[in-house]
Amino acid sequence: MPFSTNLPGRCYSRRMIRYSHDPLSGLFSRLISALEHGGQLTRAILDYIGATLFDPSPCRLAAFLADDDDSERDSLLDLIFYPDEAIQIQLEPLLAVSPVTPEDEAALKRRMLERKIQATIRLPDKSPLTHLILPAFIKSQYIERLKLSWQLEDQVAAAIASGVSPARVPMVRVRLRNNGLRVQNRGRQFLCRFFERMPDDEADYLACLDLVLPLVQRAYADGYDQLVNHKRELFRTLQQARRFETLMRQSNMETLMLQGVRAPHADSGQLLEQMRLIDRICLGVFGRTETLQLPMEEPPREIADLDDTGAVIRSLWR
Repeated sequence: MPFSTNLPGRCYSRRMIRYSHDPLSGLFSRLISALEHGGQLTRAILDYIGATLFDPSPCRLAAFLADDDDSERDSLLDLIFYPDEAIQIQLEPLLAVSPVTPEDEAALKRRMLERKIQATIRLPDKSPLTHLILPAFIKSQYIERLKLSWQLEDQVAAAIASGVSPARVPMVRVRLRNNGLRVQNRGRQFLCRFFERMPDDEADYLACLDLVLPLVQRAYADGYDQLVNHKRELFRTLQQARRFETLMRQSNMETLMLQGVRAPHADSGQLLEQMRLIDRICLGVFGRTETLQLPMEEPPREIADLDDTGAVIRSLWR
């Protein structure tokens, strides 16, 4: 009996079997569209070009982008075609419904490399500047940076589904995907508790999540003690930053460097904001927080009471 090739929904060949419904086709189409329309020059990119390359007049910029042999042009294209969060949020519901395996991701990359993609580069006002055929490395890096085959653990996915509002879910999943989150049991419990208990209707919810993600990957308890210890570290750094600011008002950077004083790497305002977010997380997730008190200050000392400049600095640095 001859082999039938008329079965519904399938197309047979001698070499392979193809299904008429390809679960990756919708994702592939979205990726092609994202690259075709993703050449948006921002004001920040133009400022970067002006500071490092040349005055970015439209004519000169169009000629620069057309030069295939310029390595600096490749670096600029890499910056322009970096997948932004808006594109990722659009893709995330599709990835949630049809998870991508590493094999699927490799297949998508192959198809992308085989496809000739012409992209439009647009100025900040959305007007077209030029068109170009995307080089292979741009398409390849675009796929890699999306981390399409990363998949959310079932326990964390359930906590998101039960505790996060539908409008927030794609944003949360994108944060986790970009982080490439992989956590052990204690960290998983900490993260699930965050999603189940932390109210997500406030403007700083995603900032709180960004603060939590590095902590859950090295969690050693339920999370509260870890948050408080991190707050203490920030508080100590804040004290150092404020002491440095006091020294700067009384001296200059060159003198401080000669005295062996190192400038703090964090801004006082940023440290205070991080501490505020920790309090917000502790109250939202655990219902309590810990107030840190400034250490008892020594009686003020006159400069004349100190032996030399080094003694002044040591006194202020304590």
